[in-house]
Amino acid sequence: MLIPHNPQSVMPATSSETMQVFMGMLAHEMRTQIAGICTASNILLHEKESRKNKNFYLSHINSMSINVLHVLNNMMATNTVEGGKLAIKTLPIRIQIREWLKEQVQQYKLITAIRSVKIKINFRRNVPEYIMTDEVKLGQILKNLIDNALKFASSDTSIFIYICCLRGRLLFQISDCGQGIPTDKIPLLFKPFQSLDEGLGGTGLGLYISKLYAESLGGDLMLAKSDATGTSFLVLISTQGQA
Repeated sequence: MLIPHNPQSVMPATSSETMQVFMGMLAHEMRTQIAGICTASNILLHEKESRKNKNFYLSHINSMSINVLHVLNNMMATNTVEGGKLAIKTLPIRIQIREWLKEQVQQYKLITAIRSVKIKINFRRNVPEYIMTDEVKLGQILKNLIDNALKFASSDTSIFIYICCLRGRLLFQISDCGQGIPTDKIPLLFKPFQSLDEGLGGTGLGLYISKLYAESLGGDLMLAKSDATGTSFLVLISTQGQA
């Protein structure tokens, strides 16, 4: 049994800090999406072998570009600064969760091929076919966790996504086979501007954003375990009534 480690997330204390976080959130989500587009377009332009698979790379660029627009539109419509505080609303819609998650993971086909890492999905039978949730925010949570797992995953290993229904809510477990998070970093996991990947250009907002969004979806984000065999995070969300 995994034991959640759940440091309390810290909200900004002043209006200026709140605005800094808001702008940082916007920059973080745009940066991660655009980085994927740049990777695919660079390969397509400069590697001769890629021209044989032109449609694959163009499809990846198109998918990531559409995702950028969805993320931007969702953030501008739901994330606001009100009275000096960050307010997050949700835009729940009905999604077919299995097909939706496969589409999210499909976006990693290029980077996983480059890194020789596999992403494996396992649904329990008690997961409903459809759920109601904000698909963009849930996608951002999972993307941030998968991105972190990929940064530290060794070649020829797998990232595992396990999904089950727990007391009317949906539980995602995302696990990697990396070297674990340094113990001195664990208390800082869900605080803003605390990067786990120094030297890799991270903004230090991925886990902070993900926790805020998980809470806005009626759940939470927790560290389940982290040691020399790998790291696991748990994401719990409300399905807002099975559709």
